[in-house]
Amino acid sequence: MFVEKWMTENPITLPPDMAISAAAVEMASHRFRHIPVAEATLAGKKLLGLVSKYDIARAFPPNFNPFSVEVSADSVPQPISTIMARNVITVRPDCPVEEAARILRERRIDALPVLRADRLVGIITESDIFDALIDMTGANRGGIKMVVEANTNEHPVVLVAQLCQQHHLRILSFVSCHDNQLKGKELLAFRFAARPAADFVQALCKLGFRILTIG
Repeated sequence: MFVEKWMTENPITLPPDMAISAAAVEMASHRFRHIPVAEATLAGKKLLGLVSKYDIARAFPPNFNPFSVEVSADSVPQPISTIMARNVITVRPDCPVEEAARILRERRIDALPVLRADRLVGIITESDIFDALIDMTGANRGGIKMVVEANTNEHPVVLVAQLCQQHHLRILSFVSCHDNQLKGKELLAFRFAARPAADFVQALCKLGFRILTIG
């Protein structure tokens, strides 16, 4: 699962010479928290920086919220190039979603511009990552969820897949979780298209799996 599937393509951008107050109006109208700053070239949009609600709010007087009241577009005429972040962390379209999530978490940021051949082609945000997580775990597809505890050295996913094939049970998704407190064990969360039959559950237990939840 890659960033390209979940990013907003051809995102709205602001020119570097736009007034800060005009940028506040633009950000409020779209309800954005971040907007890339870019310039148009023959090859596409060249990323120059990223401006956030926090950056814009700091340019206004204290205790004044430029996003909750009507702001004149020329009340703060300084260009956004004076407040934008310039050393912007970016990713490529073929970056795995989980890697983008790790970067957001470790860098404590909310959005990542997406570049292809040094040209801006998209932006991925925390909300996009949540959407991807919901899809990857199958939480939006219904089905029956089963959580089991398994021995990590016995190829548990392969064993479950083989058992599902024997019982004609379709796996919608699965997620594995390694718990440091469970040495030699891992938790597997499967989502099946139908409720597993009793003989399937019994076969799992005979293979050494411990059923934690079904439902």
